[in-house]
Amino acid sequence: MLVDDDDVFGQLDDLELDGVGPIKQGMSVSFGERLNVLTGDNGLGKSFLLDISFWVLTGQWPGGRTAIPDGNASSPTIRYDFHGKTKPAPREAKYDFKSQMWRRQLGRPPMQGLVIYATVDGGFAVWDPARNYSRGTEPETSGEPEQPRAYQFTPSSLADGLREDGRVLCKGLIDDWVNWYYQEKSPPPSSSPNRLSFWFLKDVIAQLSHPQEPMSPAAPARVFLNDTREYPVLQLPYGNVAYPHWPAGVKRIVGLAYLLVWCWQEHVQAAKLRHEEPTDRLILLVDEIESHLHPKWQRTIVPALLKAVEEMRPQLKVQVQMATHSPLVLASLEPHFDTARDRLFWFDLQSGVVDFKEYPWAIQGDVVGWLTSDIFGLKQARSREAEDAVEAAEAFMRGELSQLPEGLSTKDQIDAALQKCLPGLDPFWPRWFVEAKQ
Repeated sequence: MLVDDDDVFGQLDDLELDGVGPIKQGMSVSFGERLNVLTGDNGLGKSFLLDISFWVLTGQWPGGRTAIPDGNASSPTIRYDFHGKTKPAPREAKYDFKSQMWRRQLGRPPMQGLVIYATVDGGFAVWDPARNYSRGTEPETSGEPEQPRAYQFTPSSLADGLREDGRVLCKGLIDDWVNWYYQEKSPPPSSSPNRLSFWFLKDVIAQLSHPQEPMSPAAPARVFLNDTREYPVLQLPYGNVAYPHWPAGVKRIVGLAYLLVWCWQEHVQAAKLRHEEPTDRLILLVDEIESHLHPKWQRTIVPALLKAVEEMRPQLKVQVQMATHSPLVLASLEPHFDTARDRLFWFDLQSGVVDFKEYPWAIQGDVVGWLTSDIFGLKQARSREAEDAVEAAEAFMRGELSQLPEGLSTKDQIDAALQKCLPGLDPFWPRWFVEAKQ
């Protein structure tokens, strides 16, 4: 059975990269067992690290985005190991420039749990050990592995379905939602240990909704004259809205809810057909979950997601890796971050060189605290013009007149800039008024 195999590993522990990615001197990361947050400026490697994690876990590159090493590297290497009932020796993959492929030990991917990757463009990559790998032991020596592909969803195929060689791999959000609705109009008994698909979906959507703006599935509806399908409908605070007209943020979050439900329900069915127990492991990779979300939704979405996946099945062990640019997301984690199980990682650019390190978790108190922390590096949580005016005023009050920039070199120029940029009740005004009277 999947859950009793001593070679089953429940989480990704360590990852080490040499000669691949934006960090030329190499990087290593030791993941926490529950939540791992990746943050830093654009283009420094957050999405790249999520792509590497998916490949390490599944043997497949999400969306075909193979990591191409620096051509100057002599021996690009990816090392990784896992945590489970047994502790294996670290594994290793090396890049072969002649074949333009990564070479590693063949055989069944070691992580025998569900792996779901929500990419920043609204697509998904899914690995299910009960469906994506149905054969026995593979040779461990040489030759190219004939590995089945992970399920790769674009926003379009997530909605309309995934098909391959005449097989329907996934009916898609539109058809599944409508079919589930008509199959399961009545809610299951509250004591039922297994939620049916539609009510499971309804629960997850309710979890991920903003508390002040709940979303709930409503009766499907015909939308277009020349399309005979019925479409999913959401009951939003201002009325019912059919799928084609959902806002971008709603589509992404509800798409994630659907995929969580679809993955789990299909995994359970596949395990039943294989006479196996369902897995008790899930690794969830999420890239910029805050995309398209209003700040008040950004403030609730990650705690809600953690709660939703942890409630999918009582004994499900969940490891999350997520990349974010949002100070509100980080602020929202302050009541939930567990330093024994969670980690915060920071990509930074120092003198043109990308640096990566684990950043010690510290409560910043509010979004301003996060914006002015090392993570985001702003001197002031203001507009650039307001920051320049305040910095010039600070230098003026310290008597550092030679440091003042052009256009902010006199008291009158600084005062005019402050008047233009700062609100009347800004806490900086009392200090400046004292200086201005002197």
